Amino acid sequence: MRVAALLRHAPLEFARVVYGLNDHANGRGATMAAEDVARTIRQGTPVTRERAEQRARAYLPAAGHEHCPRCWVFNGIKSPLHYRDHSDDRPESALCRVCAAEYVTAR
Repeated sequence: MRVAALLRHAPLEFARVVYGLNDHANGRGATMAAEDVARTIRQGTPVTRERAEQRARAYLPAAGHEHCPRCWVFNGIKSPLHYRDHSDDRPESALCRVCAAEYVTAR
């Protein structure tokens, strides 16, 4: 279940890259997506639509070794995810400690 939920997030992260690149190129650097693109560029990793699309299609986390879809699509880095169990007020989720992304992993 967790892996299937994470697989649905990779195309969303690709869309985030596309929006960020467009915002960055058109002078709208204050959006969250543009800030993510700028951060990745400052880290020395070039961000291109083509490369992000390749990574989004190649995103395949292994059960027990799940990694962050955002870090993978933006940077090509496999940052491990840390799971938080569900409670009365929130569903189970996976948290990336590198980029602070959080993904719901249960319905």
